[in-house]
Amino acid sequence: MLRSLSADMSRCGNLATRAQLRELGYSRDDIGHAIADRQLWPIRRFWLAHPGADQAATRAVALGGRMAASSALASYGVWVTRSSGLWIGTLQGRSRLPAPAAGEHRLWVHEHFPHTGEKLWRMSLPDALAQYARVAPAPDVIASFDSALNKRLLRPHQLPGVFDMLPRRLRRLRFRLNGLADSGLESLMRVAAEAEGWQVDVQVTIAGVGRVDLLIDGWLVIELDGGQWHDDERSRNEDSRRDAEVTLLGYRCHRFRAHQVISQMPQCLDVIRTILAGGCPVAIGITA
Repeated sequence: MLRSLSADMSRCGNLATRAQLRELGYSRDDIGHAIADRQLWPIRRFWLAHPGADQAATRAVALGGRMAASSALASYGVWVTRSSGLWIGTLQGRSRLPAPAAGEHRLWVHEHFPHTGEKLWRMSLPDALAQYARVAPAPDVIASFDSALNKRLLRPHQLPGVFDMLPRRLRRLRFRLNGLADSGLESLMRVAAEAEGWQVDVQVTIAGVGRVDLLIDGWLVIELDGGQWHDDERSRNEDSRRDAEVTLLGYRCHRFRAHQVISQMPQCLDVIRTILAGGCPVAIGITA
């Protein structure tokens, strides 16, 4: 046949069901020959792996499920604050399944949203978000929802359906979402700062400086540095320039590193509280 098995498997994330390959035009003999030639290897009854398949996804399939909750979210590129091992979503009613190992968590799930795309080894994004909301702390959940909204992987009109799946105590989180954050760090800090009663604006444009991560009470700029973008000398120089420009415009400015936001939030809030106690500077110009 004229199709490329490598290309087709790549589009499926190098992990596909036999039915997927049959729908693409591969016969049972084609699949059998590919297995014999070690281009594919079977996982349980229905799945086939190709070189390059994600190890976590392959393991989830081998355990009789699919990547779920935070594991699925990370595979979509959605922010996940803390790694908590492999989450496997298994449809209700399955039996005779291998036992998960240490660091692996099985969730018995129902699928509420149709899966779109070719990577069937993970739960749909809305289902994964709902699963994560049940097992993670509220700030982490909000950060993941914000990330999905910001990346336009989740649309606002889908939110009611996702939150309808959740217990009543979790539905109120919907009203704390803000899809403006470029990073989960911004969401974590925003949620914590709002809980203190401070006014928090996200991704504010300041003339002559550009966008800043957070603006608290209209005059305190908070920048949040993830290591990926702020560890090289050029980036540090640019950060210093921006901090100087912000200060010359009359703002106060403070930076936090990712590990501080994730692991030392009470201390971060103490720092902000101390700066705010010093009072608002005099002349500030803000461009919305």
